[in-house]
Amino acid sequence: MTGSFFSGIGFWATDMPSAGPPPAGGQGFAMSSDEMRAMLKKAEDQRKTINEQLMATEWMTKATAPADEPVSQAAVNGPNGINEAASYYRGHLGFQYDYYTELITRMRQALGIIEAADQQAADSTKTIKGSLE
Repeated sequence: MTGSFFSGIGFWATDMPSAGPPPAGGQGFAMSSDEMRAMLKKAEDQRKTINEQLMATEWMTKATAPADEPVSQAAVNGPNGINEAASYYRGHLGFQYDYYTELITRMRQALGIIEAADQQAADSTKTIKGSLE
């Protein structure tokens, strides 16, 4: 697959409620870090479910016709046959899996940025507090 599901869309984890205004400068999502962690957990769970479905559908693309005659062969191997429909379904699950993988990656990055910024602010506060004493 080429490109990105989220081209030009950013994710921001903030400590402000998500009901605030959208981020300046473009498209994206802004939510509190707690909200993003909850959304991340849901996305990870959904991706796991999709992966389980992908594994379970492997056998569906390998159906064999019950008889060596045109109608049975067409029902299994022909256009819109069992094997083709199963391949399409597996492909669809693959797209969903890729979507969730990218969503999870971007949310983790956003949470890492906010967590790093929080740590830096905490360190700066300790440094300033230590110099005042």
